[in-house]
Amino acid sequence: MKEGQIPGEAIIHEGNIKTVTSAGRLKRYLRVLFFASLGLIILWLITRNQDIEKIWSELGQVNYFWIVLSIFAGVLSHIARAIRWNILIRPLGNTPKTSTTFYALMTGYLANLAVPRLGEITRTATLARYSRHPFNSLAGTVVAERVFDMICILSLIFLTVVFQFSYLRSFLGYYIYNPVVNLVEENIILLLFLAMGFLLFTGFMVKYFYGVNRQNTDFSGKLKRQMIGFWKGMISLAYVRQKALFFGLSAFIWTMYFMTVYLVFFALPGTSSLGVSAGFTILALGTLGVVAPVPGGLGTYHFIVITTLTELMGIAVESATSYAYVAHAAQMFVALMLGGFSWLMLSFMAKQKSVN
Repeated sequence: MKEGQIPGEAIIHEGNIKTVTSAGRLKRYLRVLFFASLGLIILWLITRNQDIEKIWSELGQVNYFWIVLSIFAGVLSHIARAIRWNILIRPLGNTPKTSTTFYALMTGYLANLAVPRLGEITRTATLARYSRHPFNSLAGTVVAERVFDMICILSLIFLTVVFQFSYLRSFLGYYIYNPVVNLVEENIILLLFLAMGFLLFTGFMVKYFYGVNRQNTDFSGKLKRQMIGFWKGMISLAYVRQKALFFGLSAFIWTMYFMTVYLVFFALPGTSSLGVSAGFTILALGTLGVVAPVPGGLGTYHFIVITTLTELMGIAVESATSYAYVAHAAQMFVALMLGGFSWLMLSFMAKQKSVN
């Protein structure tokens, strides 16, 4: 990454990073503007009919001690995630320094605040530049990590639904199950065609690349080498030597995620009476808002959390809105501060490397 280069402002080609053109930079800025506008529109729709004075009154009573604790829990979760990522990389050889992996990870989170999912590419490209691993192998470890996290999210949602089914049944039916069923029924033919097309395309690609010599210097050979490297990264979890540490770190990460949600309850008078079960519910359902295709879950996170607090837990809408804003802002603060610091550190490392 060049000094002063914007995180994520790079393209990947055969494991190398190249600065984008002016046209590419303009397109990226337009994407940032589009996604940010989308999130702000959602926020406006959520709060347009609420009592703004009550929300400001609620926000004026914030106890910042609990916010600081929530921020600290968020920082710990990111450090643990960097260590866990290194455990996945270790089977590939030449494990990077934990600090370098942490800087790459946080730069990715910073990029995610601009364009959804850009962070996965950014952190992989950044670590590829500052380590001895090719981009495709590192990308495979990121996918493996995300698949594992998705299993954790689905497990958390499943347990939340099982233990609070009587409370969640009507809520999930109205906001999730019924809309999904209606969407599938209305587009069943299109979905079937897409599924068939995907299977046929996958079968064709597997058959084609099976006969390609990966030593070839043409496009097919290069692509097969990239795919093999990606696959090695994907299956890195199976070859992790420190499995106990990996799963222990995963448990710690999700515990810290829970604490970032739970501790903010006590920062506001309107949510201070909520307990542990409410924290798990907000964590499970709020995560769906964060993974939505808007920067940092802007708007979608607020909508899901506010709806959950008001419809499921009987919290006043203004208190629920204040909580959503404070909880989201606390973790965005972590991403901005640590992401900005990591970007500066990587720029400094790049400058030192060029001098030497």
